[in-house]
Amino acid sequence: MQDGFDVLPFGSVEVDPLREVDSLQEAQLLDSRVCHLTSTAALLFEMRTTLQFEVGNSALLVVRGLQSFEWKMLSKQVPIAALTVVSSVPEWSNGRVGVLFEFFPGAQLRVSGDLAEFYVLDVGGIGDVPPDYLSMDPKQLQGSLPSWSSACSLLQVSRSY
Repeated sequence: MQDGFDVLPFGSVEVDPLREVDSLQEAQLLDSRVCHLTSTAALLFEMRTTLQFEVGNSALLVVRGLQSFEWKMLSKQVPIAALTVVSSVPEWSNGRVGVLFEFFPGAQLRVSGDLAEFYVLDVGGIGDVPPDYLSMDPKQLQGSLPSWSSACSLLQVSRSY
C-alpha cells in the first residue's frame, strides 16, 4: 500500500488495440458512455470471446480529450444480440489517437481524441463463457455480463502516451 492506494502489479497488454490492427476481433461491445463535460468516452467490452487475449473477461477503452465519437448502424435493428467486433483499426494522426470498429451485425464506431487507455479486466462471478442472449431474461443476462458497476481486477494496461 502506498499513499492509501493498493499498488497492484499489472502488465502490458498481450496484443495492443491502440497499435495493432484487428487485435479486438471477436470481442463484444456491451456499452459506451460519453461525458461531454470531461470530453471522455468509454467503451465496455466482453472479452471471453476474443481471439487474441488469453487473460481477462472484460476490457475498457477510455478516450480522453474526445474529438470524435461517430456511431453508424448499418443494418436493421435486431433482437437483443452482442455487437461483435469484426475489425478494429487504430488510427494515429496529427497527435491524436483513435480506433475504427466494424461490428456484426452491421454497425460502425469511430472514436478519437488526444489520448487513449485500454484496460484488460477480470470481473468475478460471471462465468467462463458469455451468456446466450436469447435464452435468458434481462435480469439473468445482466448478471452474466460485465457492467459499469462490476467489481473487477486490473490485469493489463496500454496507454497512447
